[in-house]
Amino acid sequence: MNYELLQKLIDSYIEKYSLMNNQEHHEIYKWTAVSNFQKYWDIDAENFGKMFKKALSESENLVDDNVMQPGRGIDFLCKQGDAWMERVRDAFRDLLAIDNSDYNRRQKKINTFVEEVNAMLDEAGNEEWKYRQNPKAVIMYLSFIEPDDNYMFREGEVKAFANYVRYTGKIGSGKSFSLKSYYKMCEEIVAKLQDESDLMEMIAGELEKEAGRTDDNAVTDIDGENHILAFDLIYCAQNYDFYEEQLVTTRKRLASSMKSEEKEQQANALKQKIAGIQAALDDAVQKREKLTLPDLSGQQVTHKKYGTGRVETQERHYLTVQFGEMTKKFTLPDALIKGFLQPENADVVKQCEEIASLDAEKERCARELHITELELSLIK
Repeated sequence: MNYELLQKLIDSYIEKYSLMNNQEHHEIYKWTAVSNFQKYWDIDAENFGKMFKKALSESENLVDDNVMQPGRGIDFLCKQGDAWMERVRDAFRDLLAIDNSDYNRRQKKINTFVEEVNAMLDEAGNEEWKYRQNPKAVIMYLSFIEPDDNYMFREGEVKAFANYVRYTGKIGSGKSFSLKSYYKMCEEIVAKLQDESDLMEMIAGELEKEAGRTDDNAVTDIDGENHILAFDLIYCAQNYDFYEEQLVTTRKRLASSMKSEEKEQQANALKQKIAGIQAALDDAVQKREKLTLPDLSGQQVTHKKYGTGRVETQERHYLTVQFGEMTKKFTLPDALIKGFLQPENADVVKQCEEIASLDAEKERCARELHITELELSLIK
């Protein structure tokens, strides 16, 4: 691993930390998700399915998303009856069998869990392919259950990170994926992070705020080994453009070695690309301007943790919701599309999803346009 490049990513993480945890972004939720899981996890719980669902209630899109919902698959099986629930519980017991950090053995246990639970889903006659288990979801389960001995995982972000820092281990993907190699990379990241005292103080301060917001003091101590932090660095590097500087530097070096004819051809190609990106951006902007966020003022909403409440005020995309004697603030459209709040009218969720999709497209186009224009300026 190139530690100089790793340091650049850590520096970018520190520089952008307030952005990643402002009113619009809330990456500290990963710590909350694990703390919440630890609060409720009990493999001997009388109702394993109910316990597991409650433990995952703060995980947002770490396990389930709009495409794949393996967590709901576990819930589905447990609802088929006591015998099914006990089979699921036994699968988790096997997954958690002591392996003394033998990661090759752990990976085999992960694969066995996937095969067994998916076989149960087939046996139960479930046709919801999105409920099926996969190694990424099971790694997430392990990182929630035993956070000091596991690391969260998302393939796209991990690949980009490994490529950037020139990690020589072969993490692979699909059947060639190596849990041992991935965890080794994470261990190197953790070792480097331990020297970042300013960063540790910054995160400790943010976790104190999170403890106050969630009434969960345990969140401040949930990541004693900095395993969640290592994954957060990997995740944010991809999703907050930490790699852009390296991209520009590389292309500048390539441009300097090009002949005048090559430069002209490349410049024309980039101009055409810019025109295409600009057209896509303009289209997204026009469509977005025709949509407005739903007005939820005075409407009843339901939160997994706080129960039923009423929207007292809505100022632009900020909601103030009264839950009994408690007042909580949320932002649209995330509060609805990520499932924090369930409105009375399900149509407003679809409306918010369309808005979020267009906002994401605008952001993607703007970012790609910026990078392509930078590349063009280096050729001229």
